Amino acid sequence: MYTGKKLGEAIKSAIELKGVRKADVARAFAIKPPSVTSWIQTGRIDKAHIDKLVSYFADVVKPEHFGIGSFEANEILFNGYKVPLLSWIDAAKQLDMDTLTAASSGWVPTLRKPGAQTFALEIKGDSMEPEFTAGDRIIVEPEQPVHHGCFVVVRENGSEAMFKQYINEGSHHYLKPLNNRYPIIEMSQRFHICGVVVEKFKIYI
Repeated sequence: MYTGKKLGEAIKSAIELKGVRKADVARAFAIKPPSVTSWIQTGRIDKAHIDKLVSYFADVVKPEHFGIGSFEANEILFNGYKVPLLSWIDAAKQLDMDTLTAASSGWVPTLRKPGAQTFALEIKGDSMEPEFTAGDRIIVEPEQPVHHGCFVVVRENGSEAMFKQYINEGSHHYLKPLNNRYPIIEMSQRFHICGVVVEKFKIYI
């Protein structure tokens, strides 16, 4: 994101493009008009207002107008919460927070405040289509209670983790792919649920 004079000029031009007054901006941000003037003159803005800055001027400028890249914009719009993106092999391991971070290949925004062990995975294959397609990113919460019909990430012994829908029918438990071209798997003691999928995140551009 831009800072200093460059950010001040970007805010000033966004105001002009939107056709509003500084007082209108101040009202929208629940601040006093002199604060908006200060943004323009100093190029400094409280981090708490950055997400609002992007959304308020979204009808006239893109986040890049303020020097915010596409992924950075997604992080801002998602309240700044993010979780480590793991491989499917690492997802099958029980990792502490430090190891989760070290094993991460990146970060994925999430709508809710994540738990200490929350992580993300990128969908591979088509077994969970049409709801989940290759490239989608799912947020997995290990501490979330498991219930019939929820989506889970599961490991079988020491193998790579898999992603399925959990089905509970009395004393029988199954892992169901949403794509009916794949078989339903009956669970046994070989299976361990790594976590429940609580969100899906997708980037289109």
